[in-house]
Amino acid sequence: MSDGDPERSAREDRRDRRRADRRRSILEAARAQLLDGGIAEFEISKVAARADVSKASVYYYFDSKEELISDMAADSIRAEVEILSAAIDEHGDGVDALVAMIQAYVKYYGEDLSRFRLVYFWPQVLGIQQRVLTGSVYPLVAELNDRLEQKLIATRDAGGLVSDAHPRKLANLAWVTAQGLVSLAAGMEAVGGSTRFSLDELCEEACRSFWRARA
Repeated sequence: MSDGDPERSAREDRRDRRRADRRRSILEAARAQLLDGGIAEFEISKVAARADVSKASVYYYFDSKEELISDMAADSIRAEVEILSAAIDEHGDGVDALVAMIQAYVKYYGEDLSRFRLVYFWPQVLGIQQRVLTGSVYPLVAELNDRLEQKLIATRDAGGLVSDAHPRKLANLAWVTAQGLVSLAAGMEAVGGSTRFSLDELCEEACRSFWRARA
């Protein structure tokens, strides 16, 4: 059969889908293992058991535990950026978009703080590969900041921002603020502590601060 044979193409498509499904099931098993057992119980053999595959199958898709963790973090950040981008796109005004992004971030992770720890705590402890940072994480975050910056520039040019406001710095600060709020809540929950003000109350106050950037 030639390379253009439709039957061969169909078989290759089915094979690729099976591989993608298997890889996804392994990543889901890895997330579940981290949630249930924490770092101490995170072993490839246990991930394989949860995914109902052999250890060799896990290593077919991921060369090491570090690569598995890295790809899991990258997939999660990709989902995060999609949600935040949608929140930004719902608003024409840059300040409204900025506030919506903060609120969406806090809502997304605040509903399940373990999700935040999976993305931002455990990869730091277990290791995240540089190829994932430079190839996926940094470009995704930069894309998000670009999107928000363009909204803020348009608002500034229309006279909607205070004269000394810096659109890119505001975009960066908004993301850092949202991450900091959730990091505080996730850290306190992990040790059984609490804060004087709730996550929602702190988010509301942060948003009020950013609204002051309006002209």
